[in-house]
Amino acid sequence: MEKTEVIVAGAGPVGLVAALTLAQAGVQVLLLEKRDQLNQASKASTFHPPTLAILDRLGVFGIMETQAQHVGSQQYRSTERGVIGNLAYDELKGLTSHPFRKHLEQSRLTPLLLEKLRGLPNARVLFGAALDDIEANDEYGVTVSLSHAQGQGKLQARYLIGTDGAHSRVREAAGIAFDATPYPGRVLRARAEPDSLERILPGMQAITYLVSETHSASFLRMPDCWRIILRVPAGVSDEQAMEDAWILDRMQALVPTMGGLPDLVGRDVYGASKAVAVENHKGSVFLCGDAAHLTNTRGGMNMNCGIHDSDAVARAMVTALRDGDRTGLALAAARRLEVAREILLPRTDAMVTQEGSWMERVSQLLGDAAHARDYLYKSAMLDMVDFSA
Repeated sequence: MEKTEVIVAGAGPVGLVAALTLAQAGVQVLLLEKRDQLNQASKASTFHPPTLAILDRLGVFGIMETQAQHVGSQQYRSTERGVIGNLAYDELKGLTSHPFRKHLEQSRLTPLLLEKLRGLPNARVLFGAALDDIEANDEYGVTVSLSHAQGQGKLQARYLIGTDGAHSRVREAAGIAFDATPYPGRVLRARAEPDSLERILPGMQAITYLVSETHSASFLRMPDCWRIILRVPAGVSDEQAMEDAWILDRMQALVPTMGGLPDLVGRDVYGASKAVAVENHKGSVFLCGDAAHLTNTRGGMNMNCGIHDSDAVARAMVTALRDGDRTGLALAAARRLEVAREILLPRTDAMVTQEGSWMERVSQLLGDAAHARDYLYKSAMLDMVDFSA
């Protein structure tokens, strides 16, 4: 039976970061992906400072930076007051090596990570390979059963990292409980031609939040468009939410002077759920990213948290493989689960449930440099990572 040191199941950004971190440290790693190619779907797009530091360490930030939209500040607006103010990421200088965020479709980052991984002789990538089952192996670690184009097979590894998403087969096969609760309502994501939106809302920053007494919208400048994020209340169908008439009505509630929609080049509706796995490691099996936790898309934190998971777990796994002591690995995994449960979910929940008072608190922050810096520190997820691990 073929053996390797670590199998990573799932070739999204979380899995690729785990595999690349391991491989660059000299670990034999096999990355499995059930799809025939990388996922091209439009998903997460925000990369926070600690994530950028990880990508820099892996050697892909320089290339990513040439493709991504730079975000140097957050802007806050209200329908009644107009521009309330901006919070500049420069306030974080001295606290992070990357005092800014970047916007880029995750589907444009994953090829960069994959290319880097494929350049390492101790790394293998197998597409079209679906993990069927796992079983503990006291002599080696874990045995993985999989299906692929050539049939079925089994592999053995010291460790298995499940980065295979919200419907994780690794999590299911390991028998780890994960009860997801949908958030009420859904989310409309529209993509607008840049000039047409900027004529309606001049002076926007690359991340702009707009709130009225009843509605809110987020505007994210991407390299080739603006993403407009609108909340779709319960009772409104996906089909209705994607109609021009509904989008215009929602936007006019925020921008009463808007005479018509900007030029929209795409739109879709998606839902979000909340969950944290009961445990994120069991024997030689570890979970990272959506396989371990889910939350809403406010602040763009869940994918970033997943990348932080895989970075911390993979680095601790390198030490465990070298020294034979798994204590640090178990502690690293436990800390990542604690971050998801105690910081990530409460923070993203508060962004939704306290929306009205949230804008008022932000306006107060603009006149208090110390509080503004603390707010940016937390919104940039710098309190969710520990690079000393």
